[in-house]
Amino acid sequence: MRRRQALTTLAGLGLAGAATALLPARAQAADEVFFQNRGSVEGWDYAYAQKDGVIETVDSPTYKGAHALAATQTYIGETGGYHSEVIKRGAQSVGEDRYYGQVIRLGPGWTFHDQNVTFQQWSPEDPEGPWLLMFVMGSQIRFGGSGGISGTAGSISGLQDTWISVVTRLRLAGSGQGAFEVWLNGTRRVSRTGLTVLPSTSRTIRWSNGIYCTAWRDGAPSGPRELTILHDNHRIASTYALAEPAGWA
Repeated sequence: MRRRQALTTLAGLGLAGAATALLPARAQAADEVFFQNRGSVEGWDYAYAQKDGVIETVDSPTYKGAHALAATQTYIGETGGYHSEVIKRGAQSVGEDRYYGQVIRLGPGWTFHDQNVTFQQWSPEDPEGPWLLMFVMGSQIRFGGSGGISGTAGSISGLQDTWISVVTRLRLAGSGQGAFEVWLNGTRRVSRTGLTVLPSTSRTIRWSNGIYCTAWRDGAPSGPRELTILHDNHRIASTYALAEPAGWA
């Protein structure tokens, strides 16, 4: 059963996991959860949908808990933006090292096609702008954007109706001190260190999750005209172990 949520500005919550809260004070500085959300529109700083899109909390299917976040977009025969997203503002500042974890599930009837469909992105703030996107294209998870980081994280062939764990590491730093890494279903698929990883227009970045049918901005769909991506167990943490959805208590 679906329960549509109001698309509105929401009070931001910086939640620490129960396990982290029990750590000794000395250990919390190294092992910390900065934000988490267990499959709900509530708890994000902002939620919105363009055109006929929907961003909502659903009761099924879910990953482990009671709810999941469902983002849907429907092509309506016009160009322009097709976002349905939730946003965490101030997710990271230059000089910080963060791990972003979540699970995603391609919606019912998903057909692999040759247009990219974004499920998460990081953007500089004040002013905002596209910087690093992660998306499904064909039967692969890929990443790219204006920040100069691009490539393929791995194949998800045969996983259309399965929860897929995605953890991304960003160390925001210049002078060859930055890092970008990606794990899919517990296996590290991308590891790039000793590079510059800096947002172009801001000292902070926001984290957006949902669906963005990127190719529809300028053209018509080459695949289905209605697409859904489900999300659950979002977390921003200081280590891979804390960010990995499969390891949540």
